[in-house]
Amino acid sequence: GVFDGVSGAEKLDGIPLYSVTLAQEMKETIGQEAISLSEITKQLTDAAEFADNSATGASTAVVGSLADNGAFNVLNVGDSLCMVVRNDAVLTRTKDIVHYFDCPYQLSEDSPDRPRDGTKLSVRVQKGDTILMGSDGVFDNLDDTAVCKIVKEQGSQTRAAVLARKVVEASRRVSLDPTANTPYAVFAKKDGDPEYEDGVGGKVDDVSCIVVRCS
Repeated sequence: GVFDGVSGAEKLDGIPLYSVTLAQEMKETIGQEAISLSEITKQLTDAAEFADNSATGASTAVVGSLADNGAFNVLNVGDSLCMVVRNDAVLTRTKDIVHYFDCPYQLSEDSPDRPRDGTKLSVRVQKGDTILMGSDGVFDNLDDTAVCKIVKEQGSQTRAAVLARKVVEASRRVSLDPTANTPYAVFAKKDGDPEYEDGVGGKVDDVSCIVVRCS
């Protein structure tokens, strides 16, 4: 899973971050066996309740579980994203869930949003598919075409960790380019953001990416 801290949330010094606490709790409670969407929702709810009482800040979350038979279940709370690439094209992807532009659903002690509110995805993957999961820092800067181009250029033999690094490097590079055509700039222009009145430009943000090669 990817747990992305919300920059605008208030944070108290000396207390663990909400995003880090969520990640640690999920890692400790979920084993190697695949689990259903309802189980993912319950586990994330339990982790959020623990973080409510022990952490500071807020976090989005996208969590997936992949079975040996290819059944892949994903729960998304916020604006991170998971996509499946097959034959150099996006087969399917999760949907963002936001209150309004730049205000994603998020988990925190002060937020009414809960894992049950998240969007859900169930798909059966097959040999040769590539699963990419990342924070909005990736997908605000790289559209589907750009991501698929990186996957194609790296080829099927490239290790997952190397491909993830290439995606991160590309998104960081684009984020610093004020003339880049990005998904974020399109939405920012529609929202009336004066910094993106021309509808172009990257968005500097934290970047996290996980890649799974299906074999």
